[in-house]
Amino acid sequence: MKTMLMIATGIGVLLLASSAVRAEEKDTAKMLVGKWEASKVDEGTLPQGTIVEFTKDGKVKVTHKKGDESIDLAGTYTFANHKLTVKLKMNDEEKEHTVTIKKISATEFVAEHEDGKSITFTKKK
Repeated sequence: MKTMLMIATGIGVLLLASSAVRAEEKDTAKMLVGKWEASKVDEGTLPQGTIVEFTKDGKVKVTHKKGDESIDLAGTYTFANHKLTVKLKMNDEEKEHTVTIKKISATEFVAEHEDGKSITFTKKK
């Protein structure tokens, strides 16, 4: 009987933990919505100052300057299991990038590529 009680308790703890993870994922997805500026970048990632805007409906817009020229890209994004996948349309080609959200708050988030390079974004007002 004690064994059954322990198993039931273990299952209950796992269910609570998984629902807490789902709630955390929803909170992170909500926090992503808005305009973010790449404020600290590792070489080989985005240009510093790049603006990334995430909308509630899964769309993303990326704007960065190259000299005097402003380059705008549009696409979509998804977020699951701490992974942010962005698909951007570049000319007639679609590029997909996946990063892991290492840290996020209302004012800052850190994204890390598979190769360990990271980008720190600061929320724009």
